[in-house]
Amino acid sequence: ACLVIHMLISYLIKGVVFCRAILTKAKEKYANPDDQRKRSMAAWNAVVIPTLACAWLFANLVPFFGDAVDLLGASFTPLSCWVMPIVMFVRYYVDADEEERPKVSILEWIVMAAEMALGLVLMVLGTKSSIETIVSKWQVYGYPFECHCQGLWSTCACSADHYGMDWCEITALANASLANASAMGAALANSSLGSAIAGNLTGSS
Repeated sequence: ACLVIHMLISYLIKGVVFCRAILTKAKEKYANPDDQRKRSMAAWNAVVIPTLACAWLFANLVPFFGDAVDLLGASFTPLSCWVMPIVMFVRYYVDADEEERPKVSILEWIVMAAEMALGLVLMVLGTKSSIETIVSKWQVYGYPFECHCQGLWSTCACSADHYGMDWCEITALANASLANASAMGAALANSSLGSAIAGNLTGSS
């Protein structure tokens, strides 16, 4: 539930910015969010609904959508959030006049350099890891619009033979522990009985 809420909020925030940019480019006079005219609302819905449909279609067309999102995040998040802000600041610092140039201490330059290096390392290693994951799973992704709920719970035909919601890992571990304890107890009982029989035979002889 938390993941669903997170995705809805993320889609809402990004979708509003994206759709407003499209509407502003196409019909700027209808892009004012305070405009409550029916034509403005119709223009907004004409942009939002196809965008939502395209997002759903793209998510189902790509069999490895989750891994593709990981690849995009690993490739662009460090670049856009860490590297580019530092690059733009350095460019402004170099181009600014002496009286407008901000004062930056040596410690701040060191921190920015470390942050830049960390961002580049995360971008390279994250992209490499995501590509390796996609390549290793390429044969098991399936076709577009194919069901990918295997291993979750019995919600459709392809996962009917997997564990359902009534299966609990703790209970399974407890049952396995009890089975092992019973087996050990039986083994000890058998060894004790064997020792007693051997002792009786030795005493009789």
